[in-house]
Amino acid sequence: MKHRVIYIALSVTVLVAFFLRFFSLGGIPNGLDWDEASLGWNAYSLLKTGTDEYGTHFPISIRSFNDYKPPAYVYGAIPAILIFGLNEFVVRLPSAVAGTLTVFLTFFLVLELTKLKNFSSGDKKLAVLATLLLAVSPWHIQFNRVAFEANLSLFFFVGAVTLLVRYLNTKKFIHLLLSLIAFSMAIYSYHSARLVVPLFLAGVGLYYWRFLVQRPKIIIASVVVFSVLLFPLIRNTWRVGSLQARFDSVSIFEHGRPLTDYPAIMATDYLSHFNFDFLFLNGDGNERHHAPGSGLLLLVEAPFLFLGIFSLIKKRPIWWFLVVWWFLSAPVASSLTRDVPHAVRSLLFLPTFQIFTAYGIVNFCQSFKYRKIAMVGISLLFIFNTYSYLDSYFIHGPYEFAKSFQFGYKQMVKSVLQREDNYDRVIITTQYDQPYIYFLFYGRVDPVVKNNGYFAQAFDKYKFENYSQDLLEESRRLNTRDLFVLGSKDDLKGLRVLDTIKFPDGSIAFTIATKL
Repeated sequence: MKHRVIYIALSVTVLVAFFLRFFSLGGIPNGLDWDEASLGWNAYSLLKTGTDEYGTHFPISIRSFNDYKPPAYVYGAIPAILIFGLNEFVVRLPSAVAGTLTVFLTFFLVLELTKLKNFSSGDKKLAVLATLLLAVSPWHIQFNRVAFEANLSLFFFVGAVTLLVRYLNTKKFIHLLLSLIAFSMAIYSYHSARLVVPLFLAGVGLYYWRFLVQRPKIIIASVVVFSVLLFPLIRNTWRVGSLQARFDSVSIFEHGRPLTDYPAIMATDYLSHFNFDFLFLNGDGNERHHAPGSGLLLLVEAPFLFLGIFSLIKKRPIWWFLVVWWFLSAPVASSLTRDVPHAVRSLLFLPTFQIFTAYGIVNFCQSFKYRKIAMVGISLLFIFNTYSYLDSYFIHGPYEFAKSFQFGYKQMVKSVLQREDNYDRVIITTQYDQPYIYFLFYGRVDPVVKNNGYFAQAFDKYKFENYSQDLLEESRRLNTRDLFVLGSKDDLKGLRVLDTIKFPDGSIAFTIATKL
């Protein structure tokens, strides 16, 4: 392919990626989940006060619902909030930008891989094809359109690997230095990278030990630079116990369980990430992680993925180890946690699946007598499968999965704000979890007011607890003017309904009521 055609194809691919990630970004998904609201509110609080939700000055770990999120996404959202204000689009903007740039980086990643040590111009066909597959990947699109820290980590990880391979090609230390900075940013962005990055680098170091042993100064400099970059995170982690808090909340390790049980558990959990159902049919079961009736990869990719892996192992091009080791390392951190397989915690898989699939398609077409017919047939299959996925995500997803994205909170808060001046207390159900963060995000509470550890129970005139008849009787006994926000399962006896918030399918999300 001529250079001009290649770069036109790349430009079109990036534009497609941009459109699929930015189209109606603030409205689809049609609800802001509580983690997104927390990321946005903490970024807003830092912008306005220099402190997070809890009053900590420029924290290295974000104490969100006491699970301590990595800081990169929150700080990355601050410039957009400064320019555009706090809203759904702005909260998701860093994720969409990072996703689009990751698609763009994938082209150069494959280009660098395929010219590794052979001083060629790289395989531009393979690079464009892998880039296109990532641009339309359900797995990638799903998390690019929601504020997921893992997506930001993936961007830095792909950039870091690209720069690392660039260093192996050029032997210029600047590329290695930039790679280490990018790897450290991946670690600052998401918990899984804290295990995957060292594991990946250890494997690469062992594979290229002959090359590295001849450059001891490079090894020492790299260790020093990496340690300096990560020192603030390591120091903060041990000081506040954020890593322990996160580990305790998600890990498979339980007090009292025999250590001999864990090898089998970890092996089973690890292998579950290669399950066909997980990858191609139903995802991980969490409705926020896939479109209705869709897996994480296009079903049409399956045969070419297997062919690509087989061909890569059989032919063993010079770059095969880096991609295979990346592929094998990616789900290790997720395998140590509950709820496996897990699409978010194993997001660092990408774009290895797309590289394997592209390699399989190229090898299939090269072995086929009528290559043009094969290419047209494969293209039509991909177009049909991609259209089916996009229909599921953009048309059916907002209707079927609205509950999972906490649809209704924005509408409920708006309704409460219109009425709250007439009441002494507002009592909000916790049936759907973490309602307090929405009164901060949509209620625009002054961020000078800091979370004292009890915001989840009450602040100002808001009280967060499940409604009961005893609560109603208490309200009558105290003779207070109370506004009640009820869930779909609550009893309306003795109440006068003021407003009803419904999900897109017509079922009730919230009922706003007061005493008769």
